[in-house]
Amino acid sequence: MEKVAELFLKIYPIEGISAKRRILLHCIFWLIMFIGFWQTMTLPVTSTKYNFVVISYYTLTDAIFFYIFVYLISPLWDNGDRSRYLATILYGAIFVISLAIVFNIRIQLIFHYDFLPKGSEYPYYSSKFYNSFWGVFEFNVIISLILKTFLTTLPAFFINLIFSLIKSISEKKQVEIDYLRSQINPHFLTNTLNNIYSLSVTDDKRNSDAILSLSSLLDYVLYESNQPTISLEKEVNFLSNFIELEKMRNTKRLQVSFEIEGNIHGNIPPMILITFVENAFKHCIGDLYSNSFIKILLKVDDDKLYFEVENSKSNLTTNNQRKTFGGIGLANVKKRLSTLYPNNHSLEIHDKKDTYVIILRLGLM
Repeated sequence: MEKVAELFLKIYPIEGISAKRRILLHCIFWLIMFIGFWQTMTLPVTSTKYNFVVISYYTLTDAIFFYIFVYLISPLWDNGDRSRYLATILYGAIFVISLAIVFNIRIQLIFHYDFLPKGSEYPYYSSKFYNSFWGVFEFNVIISLILKTFLTTLPAFFINLIFSLIKSISEKKQVEIDYLRSQINPHFLTNTLNNIYSLSVTDDKRNSDAILSLSSLLDYVLYESNQPTISLEKEVNFLSNFIELEKMRNTKRLQVSFEIEGNIHGNIPPMILITFVENAFKHCIGDLYSNSFIKILLKVDDDKLYFEVENSKSNLTTNNQRKTFGGIGLANVKKRLSTLYPNNHSLEIHDKKDTYVIILRLGLM
């Protein structure tokens, strides 16, 4: 269902679609309906002109019924409008009158231009409608026309139902993504503020540089990360600033390398990579006398991103089984990846004796 939703949203996005494109897509749909009616409802004994008039009638009345119901009547009931009963009656009357007018035009065209096959006679149509516009308002006639219109409009309502379901799925997915992101941001900020605190209590001279780096990180988290996607270049700069901030308080006992390969381009969801780097710093620090290292590799090949983070395990992490890798940050980023890249990513986590390695592959947006 998610693949169908993604394909549908590429053709007809929920948001950001221009009025010109919306009109074009609607016209294409009704053209397809016209062709479908032509293939299923025309008779070989009737002329092409007659078939064209009849099929045009069905297409036009279906479109009138569909737009009145979907865009005028349905919103009134969805919003609980007080005037919905009166408005529904009014719009229903407008539809019936429109139906009668279009039906009358159909009859006039057929008989006036003699589109019927030679030798055929339709005395019922001739007596009831050709000479009298009001004959169409007979109860049995109008009910018959309304039922025919309703039945032939069912494909349009089916498409609209699919659109509503896809919109609901998309909105649900966006709510989940926003919720996960709202958890990651405070989690990241808490860790960063703890880093600043660790420098301030020792009266470290680098404290001012750390605060400046924090300002840059905060600007990204509070303003840039609210977007659905962000350029990979900005995400890389964000990682670089965070790494420099961490190195300020861990220079003496930690070796950090951050390598970038390939042409940095494309977009990714914001803060999708930072959790892996955070966890690497968190779990390789702890033993003052151990040789700790973190190796980070970010590589871009065409529209594919390869991201690898390897970190040593401190003795404290190795000996304390309760201290597991990840926590809320890793759990959330896994959910975000499965939501945003259901079939277009791979995440490998290798828990070795002395090192931890994560390898992430995903397609750039």
